Amino acid sequence: MDKSNELKISRRSVIKMGALFAGTLAVGVLPGQLAQADPNIPKYPDQLGFMHDQQKCIGCRKCATACKTTNKWEDGVKWRRVISSGRPEVYLSISCNHCEKPVCVSVCPVKAYKKRDKDGIVVHDKEICVGCKYCLYACPYHAPQLSEETGRITKCHFCYERQAKGLKPACVEACPTQALTFGRLVDLQKTEGGVAQIQWLPAPELTKPSLVVIPK
Repeated sequence: MDKSNELKISRRSVIKMGALFAGTLAVGVLPGQLAQADPNIPKYPDQLGFMHDQQKCIGCRKCATACKTTNKWEDGVKWRRVISSGRPEVYLSISCNHCEKPVCVSVCPVKAYKKRDKDGIVVHDKEICVGCKYCLYACPYHAPQLSEETGRITKCHFCYERQAKGLKPACVEACPTQALTFGRLVDLQKTEGGVAQIQWLPAPELTKPSLVVIPK
């Protein structure tokens, strides 16, 4: 990538953007987002989401390996991560949560992000991306990843091309214990023991992530 074409960000600009994001996230309002008329009606009825069962997860990280192999991550990029905490260890497999209120979409100055109406998947167009990193700083889940090879952002796209062929996302297919699954968010949210918030995660009110966790 021609470095002369990259959008430069000064330290002062980053601080200003960080302050803006912190303030808007704190009140749950972002530019371009309007409150729903009825909060009980899903904005995206067929929103897809991930569910991770910490009781079943063994920390093998095959979900992350499958994602990397299938989507050919660049060096230093991690679309899906398995993090752990405590003794004995408890694991959480996490990627982009394809949020109902995705801040990456709101802050992108070149509109490289789109949230699909039919399934709520948030996709990123790396051909439009200028590598400004606004989304990287804004996302509370650290889902956007900067490619050192291209100088642009890259992230999980829920394997929508595989799904179009009737296949499961690579991460879900690779899980040997079925700790990681996916489906319509409204259905996943009915799972007994499933929650939207655990200690490791930001408050779900910030972006309304499409993620359900069964805590251990």
